Amino acid sequence: MSWMLHGIGASPGRALGPALRAAWDVPGVPHRTIAADRVGAEVERFEQARSWARQRILQIQAETSERIGVVEGKIFEAQALMLDDPDLIAGTLSYIRENFLPAERAFDWRLLEIRSRLADTAHVMALDRLADLRDIRQRVLSRLLRLEEPDVAAQLPPDGAILVFEELTPSLAVQLGSHPVLGLLTATGSRASHSAVIARSLGIPSVVGIGPRLADLPDGQTLIMNGATGRVIVDPAEPEIESFHRSVIHTAERERRLAELASSPTQTRDGERIVLQANLDQPDDATAALRVGAEGVGLFRSEFLVIGRRTIPDEDEQYEAYRRVVEAFPEQGVTLRTFDIGGDKFPIFLSMPMEENPYLGWRAIRVCLDLPDLFRNQLRAAVRAADHGFVRILLPFVVSPDEIRRTREMLDEVVASLDGGQTAEVPLGVMIETPAALETVDRLAPHVDFLSLGTNDLTQYALAVDRGNARLVDMFDALHPALFRMYRRLARSAQEEGVEVGVCGDLAEDPVGVSVLIGLGYRTFSLAPPSHPEIKEVVLAVSASDLRTLANELENGDRPSDIKRPFRRYLEEVIGDRDGLLDRLSVE
Repeated sequence: MSWMLHGIGASPGRALGPALRAAWDVPGVPHRTIAADRVGAEVERFEQARSWARQRILQIQAETSERIGVVEGKIFEAQALMLDDPDLIAGTLSYIRENFLPAERAFDWRLLEIRSRLADTAHVMALDRLADLRDIRQRVLSRLLRLEEPDVAAQLPPDGAILVFEELTPSLAVQLGSHPVLGLLTATGSRASHSAVIARSLGIPSVVGIGPRLADLPDGQTLIMNGATGRVIVDPAEPEIESFHRSVIHTAERERRLAELASSPTQTRDGERIVLQANLDQPDDATAALRVGAEGVGLFRSEFLVIGRRTIPDEDEQYEAYRRVVEAFPEQGVTLRTFDIGGDKFPIFLSMPMEENPYLGWRAIRVCLDLPDLFRNQLRAAVRAADHGFVRILLPFVVSPDEIRRTREMLDEVVASLDGGQTAEVPLGVMIETPAALETVDRLAPHVDFLSLGTNDLTQYALAVDRGNARLVDMFDALHPALFRMYRRLARSAQEEGVEVGVCGDLAEDPVGVSVLIGLGYRTFSLAPPSHPEIKEVVLAVSASDLRTLANELENGDRPSDIKRPFRRYLEEVIGDRDGLLDRLSVE
């Protein structure tokens, strides 16, 4: 009989195949002591192993940058910096010199202390570093113990497998791109972990944070996994397998069919114009966005320029990155979100303080306004890029008009300071992703040119549910009745204030979610390029008038399913299961 595992969807896509446990295990280091005259030799062994590991990591960084991307390569730059940590080095040398431990035992003990300290914090930003520390441990100890680096790909059967890890380290993740890896499952980790970033770049479906139940999964067990929803069906029944195969076939057919429509306007069956823009994580993503016919970039995340960096990126580096995307969409425009750092994204150069709750702490616009040199560099680069097309600047995590005013003052100073003056208009907008912003749209609107609804963070803050907590995954629902009311209120407030509002959260990538939002009056959506074909199919099939009627009838629902069910029934009627779309329309 089939049963279900639940985790966090970390990399979209579906897979069917056997489970295969994989790991890079270094055996426990036995306790022993050394003679006093061996201390110098053990210090030398440690330094040689550390130096070798550092060079190997930098080699992996270069290979990863070339094969996958510069952003992914910077993950290993951060690991190299960890190996140079004075605390790690001094602690290891102290154990060798004062406790007469061999190099491998001294290093292992010191690393265990650091890992324990991080694990005790229970902070996402700290816990995600544990996989990097494990990478460092395995590499240095393997050198000291003369062990070979594992070849995970060699374990794979010819038809591939879904790899199962307790903890997937980045250096194992980068091995998987050119091999028949159907999917990845991990007991630990978050969507923002380095391994998840690599998996998304490689296009490997991934579910992380499944927890201890993953240990119950036997090798060879057939699985169906969904990297978007975080659900894994164990030992699926024949109808579930047939449904999977239908979905794969229908998805391929849909993508081929919609490729012909990629350059045509998107509109509902009754003629309502809908704009589908792209979410980009880095400049190279622009190619995929153009291929699916995205009408500009509704969310260009700029964190790729700072994560893993030891220095603030200079103005010219940022300008070149922004210009590449702007020139790809010169007429349709690019909405650049300023650095959304903090929370689970901490650049090395900031020396971010450990906070009790980083998602409610020093992050996003708060960091930028407190660090004017960092912020001014970005604003100057963005304004310069606007000479090559249409650029809009989007501020994350805004909760008061004062934050907008301070940004506007800095932006005006930047424009005035540019040589020769700057004539291109650069509109300024804010993310609506906190209850405070949503409740004060009338106070924010006079200071901005547009609004962007961020359903991911708004869901987290409105429901008091950490979106990275696998235990609470069923509570994190962007169609909770409270949020449905918030979306309705925002659409009405934006209309009353005469300000444009779009949507850039994950809800826009869900067939039911985008149908609800169209019914509430939203017409501009920004989503990841892989989601465009499916959502365009939905838009072409529905009637905005029908969806508006459905939304107007929903006022008193108690559960998310009360909102989802009528929209699912409607999609069943207008789309049917001809494209396997109904697999996405579950109502819990």
